[in-house]
Amino acid sequence: MKQAITIIHTNDLHANYEQLLRQAAYIKKRVKELKSGNEKYLLLDGGDHLDMSVNECLATQGNIHLEMLADVGYHAMSVGNNEVLRSTPELIRKHSLETTVPWLLLNLAESDGSAIGGMKESLILKAGQLKIGLFGATDQFGDLYENKHGFRNRDTVTSINKAVDDLHDQGADLIIFLSHMGYEADLELAKKLSGVVDVIVGAHSHTVLESPIEESGVIIVQAGSHGKYVGELRLEIDLANKKIEKYIGKLIEINLGSERDPSMSAILEQGRNETNEFLSEVLSYTEELLSHEAVIKLMADGIREFWDAEIGIMYGGAAIGGLEKGELTRGKVLDICKSMHSPVLIEMKGKQIAGLIKDHLREEITSKKVYGNGFRPHGITIGSLGFSGVSWTDQNGDISEIKVNGEQLQEERVYTVGSGTPLLYEEVCGYASVKGCKMIDIGKTLMVKDVFMMYLKKRNKLKMDNVSMI
Repeated sequence: MKQAITIIHTNDLHANYEQLLRQAAYIKKRVKELKSGNEKYLLLDGGDHLDMSVNECLATQGNIHLEMLADVGYHAMSVGNNEVLRSTPELIRKHSLETTVPWLLLNLAESDGSAIGGMKESLILKAGQLKIGLFGATDQFGDLYENKHGFRNRDTVTSINKAVDDLHDQGADLIIFLSHMGYEADLELAKKLSGVVDVIVGAHSHTVLESPIEESGVIIVQAGSHGKYVGELRLEIDLANKKIEKYIGKLIEINLGSERDPSMSAILEQGRNETNEFLSEVLSYTEELLSHEAVIKLMADGIREFWDAEIGIMYGGAAIGGLEKGELTRGKVLDICKSMHSPVLIEMKGKQIAGLIKDHLREEITSKKVYGNGFRPHGITIGSLGFSGVSWTDQNGDISEIKVNGEQLQEERVYTVGSGTPLLYEEVCGYASVKGCKMIDIGKTLMVKDVFMMYLKKRNKLKMDNVSMI
C-alpha cells in the first residue's frame, strides 16, 4: 500500500510581519487546495519565528507569535535560538506551555533532565494510514544555554537515536527531523543518521534550497528566511516497507505583491496597538540633540553603573544613530538600539585598556562589519568605543596621561569593566587588546539596551527629584 503526503515548511521568520501576512495567505490557500483534493499534508516550522529585536514581538513578549502560529494552522515547530536565547527561562516555559502548536526540542533540558516547560521531545501525527514521527533539535551554542539559563545540554545524536527508537515503537512509518542546527550541521548529521531519519526540515543558516538535497539517503530541505519562501516537499511512501519511493520539492517565492491574509492582518493590528502603548513610555528628556557618539558614551556610563564597575566601555554598534532633543521614549531608544547583546562584567589589565584607547578610532577596526552574535541589523559596523571612568590626553594620536577615575592607569593592574558580550571576543569586535580578558558575570535576563533604558529612567528620576527639592 502506498500513500502520498505533502510537507509544507517554513523557517526563520524573525518576526518579518509584512512577509508573514503574505506567507500566511499563500499557505492557507495551498492547504485549502490540498484538502479539496483529499490530499494529506503536514505544516511545519523550523524555528526562529520570534525575534525580540522587533518591537511588536518585544512589546507583546512574543505572545503575538503564539496566536499567529495557531492561526496559520501549524502542526509542529522546532525551537530556534530566538525562542530560547532572547527570553528568560520563565518566559520560555510560559510560551511552550501556552502554545497550541507543539514546540519540539530534545537536545536541551531543564537542569534536572526534565523537559523545558511544555516542550516535547518527539511527537506522532497521523495522516491517513501514515504515522509520522517528529522531533526537533537546536544549535546548543556550546555551553551557552547551560551558563545563561541553567539548562542542560544533551548529546544530540544519542538523543535522536533514542527518540527514533521510541517513535518506531509507537508505529512510526516516516521520521522527520525539525532541525534548527544549520545546513552544514544537517549535512554532517545526515551521515550519522542514515537509515534512522528520512527527512530533515532545516533552519538556522537561512539557506535557500530551491530543490531538496539528498545526503546518505536523508532528504534535506530548507526555505531561506524572513518569510521570503514557503517550501513544499511531496513524498510517496510504501507503507509496507516504510520507504520513500519518490519525492519532489520546491520553494514558492513570496513577494510584497502577494495577497495579504485578513485574519493575520487583524492579529498584527491588535499587536501593534499594544506596541504603540509600550513604545510611548517616556524614559527621560534631553534639551539638546544627542549624537551617536554621545549615545554610546551614555551607554558606557549606564553599563558602568549597572555593574558598579571601575570602567564602562561601549562599542559603536550598540546603536545605529543619535537621539533628537525632547522626550526620549522607549520607542525612540529601541529604534536605534537594535542589537541583542547581554551586559557583561569583565576583568582587563591596564595595558589592555590603554590598547583599546589607542585603537578605538582606527578605521580598519571601526569599519569592520559584524554578522550574527546578536548584532542588529546584520552587517552593522562594530564602530568606535565610548568610555566611562577613563580620561587621557591625545596629541595627534599620541595617547598619554591615561587616568581611571582620576588615578593614573597602572598597566599590570586588573580593572573591572562593564560592557556587552561582543567585547569579550577579538574575533567578534576586532579589537586585539581584549584577548585574554576574563568574564566575571553576565546579565542573564537583560540586554545592553535594557540597561541603557533603565539608566535613562534613573537619570530622569534623579533630575526630577532635584527639581522638586529646589
